[in-house]
Amino acid sequence: MMSLPEIIFLLVMFLTMVGALITVLSGSIIYALIGLVTTMFGIAGLYLYLNAPFIAMMQILIYVGAISILIAFAIMLAGPHYKRPKEWTTPVKFAVSFIVSIISFIVLFRVVMNAQWMHTKAKAFCITTENIGRVLFDKLMLPFELISLLIVVSIIGSIMLALIAKGEK
Repeated sequence: MMSLPEIIFLLVMFLTMVGALITVLSGSIIYALIGLVTTMFGIAGLYLYLNAPFIAMMQILIYVGAISILIAFAIMLAGPHYKRPKEWTTPVKFAVSFIVSIISFIVLFRVVMNAQWMHTKAKAFCITTENIGRVLFDKLMLPFELISLLIVVSIIGSIMLALIAKGEK
């Protein structure tokens, strides 16, 4: 009989896999975005299962919140008049992609099963939000600020590209 944590893990894995399948196999770009958000929530659930609540919250804030909204805005800017890509219409290309996916899964499965995992009984290093904040603002201040500068420049660039596409200056 499975324990409650194992059942929760399987449910979260099922949620993640269903979201990924919806993302990949959906014919609608809106449904693909909903599947992507579901997958990101599932990954956050896996982080919670691995006892990493800070990373889970960052997954929800950054990816589920910011990135999915950014993708939704990109979909709205592109407009509803998009054509389905012709490269996915042939059954041969679908079959080849399916075979490559199966081979990749088998290789990854064998690597994971044959890996020598370390089993230690030593006390694990406790990573807290305070420790992460101290590292970010004490030791990694310059990269942290450069990332924020990069985000601002990319937002300004996307606004400029949208204005140029509309014909405004």
